[in-house]
Amino acid sequence: MGLIVDFIAGYLVAIVGFVAPGMLNVLAAKISITESKRAAMLFIFGTLTIVLLQAFTGVYFAKFLDNHPGVSETLKQFGTVIFVLLTIAFLFKGFQVKKPQKEVEIKSKRNRYVYGLMMASFNMFAIPFFAISSLTLASKELFDFSLTSIIVFSIAAAFGTFTIFYSYAVFFKKIEDKAEVLINNIYFILAAFTGFVAAFSIYKMIFA
Repeated sequence: MGLIVDFIAGYLVAIVGFVAPGMLNVLAAKISITESKRAAMLFIFGTLTIVLLQAFTGVYFAKFLDNHPGVSETLKQFGTVIFVLLTIAFLFKGFQVKKPQKEVEIKSKRNRYVYGLMMASFNMFAIPFFAISSLTLASKELFDFSLTSIIVFSIAAAFGTFTIFYSYAVFFKKIEDKAEVLINNIYFILAAFTGFVAAFSIYKMIFA
């Protein structure tokens, strides 16, 4: 059961991390619409290669921190602050009146797989996100830092990312007209999730 929990954890963490509209998933949708689904898939597999490495790096770094309780505890407190800030940001986004957004431009015409590698590499948030998420799960005894668990978690994170990016590439055109309502709902759902994690972490810090 342990590896199944690791897989589910990695999958859901990636879903939460990439479900909100951002540069990568919107690019995947735009490439699918303006070029072809094959080009979008190449782009997605390029991003997945980097996400897999980022997840492994982030969780392996978290393993080091977990072995140093003082540093780990500080980072967990920092992670709680991050979740609080994310909750506020998601709520603000959800309530914000949507203005016409500048379209994401696709300037590169190079191989879409390489383009995916390059664009995903710019996402510096991914490594600390996976590190903090795995530490949070570990603090609730839902994850351990064995090498097998880290590998399974990282692979699952790639699958979760693929689910989101593929969904954007395939379904975004069909829901374009309702995108504003969808985006608002996504941000409120994310706010509820991060708010729950933040509240639970604060409760543990005060009463544990």
